[in-house]
Amino acid sequence: MAESTFNRFSWVKALAGVRHPAEWASTAGQPTVQVRLARLGDLEQLTEVLASSFYDRTGWLAWLYPLMRLGIQEDLKQRLKTERHGYACLAVVALDSTAPGETSLGREIIVGTVEIAQRQSWPWQATSARYVYISNLAVIQPWRRRGFAAQLLAACESLALTWRIEHLYLHVMEDNPGARQLYHRVGFEVFQSEEGMAVWLGLQPRRLLLQKRVSASSQGLQS
Repeated sequence: MAESTFNRFSWVKALAGVRHPAEWASTAGQPTVQVRLARLGDLEQLTEVLASSFYDRTGWLAWLYPLMRLGIQEDLKQRLKTERHGYACLAVVALDSTAPGETSLGREIIVGTVEIAQRQSWPWQATSARYVYISNLAVIQPWRRRGFAAQLLAACESLALTWRIEHLYLHVMEDNPGARQLYHRVGFEVFQSEEGMAVWLGLQPRRLLLQKRVSASSQGLQS
């Protein structure tokens, strides 16, 4: 229990050091926005952010959407219920002061999320012995292009440094230029190109493994 409390305090301290132009300040007609650790009570909103970002609910695929959403919800529920060292789910939260709700400032609206976890490299992998893997980065459509994805990535870097890990990895599809541009802008570089039979047959694009190395000095954190 003591370790869990210490780790959670460290995460909150790291998140407090990550700033964004839109954070902690509310102007007329604009909600206050911040990044925080996700909670089990956020499950419904987090599920909707992920499902709507990664799956199409139009056309003939629409009938699959409820099944995909349910699968995402059950998987995420298990991860959120298990408080373990070396894992965190983060949420970008907008506090809508015009609507009464869960907080004194107003209703919390989750507009983005990301997951981060420590991993140990297998002997046959070229990755670092201990590294952080970033997954499920998503921001809902009306809130994109406001810098929130970059804000979530910055928070991941801060958390990685609290775990004393400098190497971060994530995957992106080769045919996703918008995501690749974002990752390149914040310092991720192509580490490895992954191919398989489906790629060789032209059935799907290549998957790229990206890497970034961070340090306490670059983040302004003390070890």
